[in-house]
Amino acid sequence: MRFVRVMKKELLEGKKNLFIYSITIVMVMFIQEFVGAFIIKMTGGTQPFESSYLGNFTGFLFLGGFIVTSMMFSQDMFNRTGQHNWLMLPASRLEKFGAKAVLSAFAYPIVLTLLVTVASIVVEALTLLFFGNPFSPFIPWTANVGRMVLHYVATQSVFLLGATYFRKTHFVKTVLTIGIIGILMGLLATLFVRIAFAPYFTGPFDLRIDLSVIDNHHTIVTLGRWIGNIFYWLVLPVFCWFTAYLRVKEVQSTDAIQ
Repeated sequence: MRFVRVMKKELLEGKKNLFIYSITIVMVMFIQEFVGAFIIKMTGGTQPFESSYLGNFTGFLFLGGFIVTSMMFSQDMFNRTGQHNWLMLPASRLEKFGAKAVLSAFAYPIVLTLLVTVASIVVEALTLLFFGNPFSPFIPWTANVGRMVLHYVATQSVFLLGATYFRKTHFVKTVLTIGIIGILMGLLATLFVRIAFAPYFTGPFDLRIDLSVIDNHHTIVTLGRWIGNIFYWLVLPVFCWFTAYLRVKEVQSTDAIQ
């Protein structure tokens, strides 16, 4: 299948960076756990060192995943040494875009979960052998981990869109754009609340509202929550993915000359 071969090509081209990134994750986990276990052992502490696997997983999932996603198109779309090979690749625009999108959105969290799980088992076995620490590896099948992966898939789409639009410093520019949009949306929301609940304001921004008013509008609040969930889990990722694909299509149709 051509799409699978395109994904395999992406992995082969980035295998060196992926290997270094994987070693970095393992070393961070190893050093943190060994240093913590060593300190507990030397100080004669009675409480076992609390593992940091969940925190490491969260950091590498979101921060690491967003940075990896932001760099997905930097060589193929905005680097002249790689533009020719990308344009001449015998695959459709959808296949080229889909391979990168699937790898960054779905393959990345799956592989990261497996890596952290296996690495934690090895590290825990070593700390048990050398320091007698309880064996408590990373548990990937909890509801908390599942929710984080789902949140990553939804929010990753924003950085995928930024990767296709910004020529340099993709991650930083995407974060700044999100911040600016967030501030503007906050100002609009504040203005809307000030107008909609004008009778309950005793000053310019001094809101005095009875909680029974909110209870009487429980249906509206529930509807608003449903709309927010639909936007976050469905509209946002679909919009960002589709817009990013259109951007890739535009760049390819103009021979990547921007």
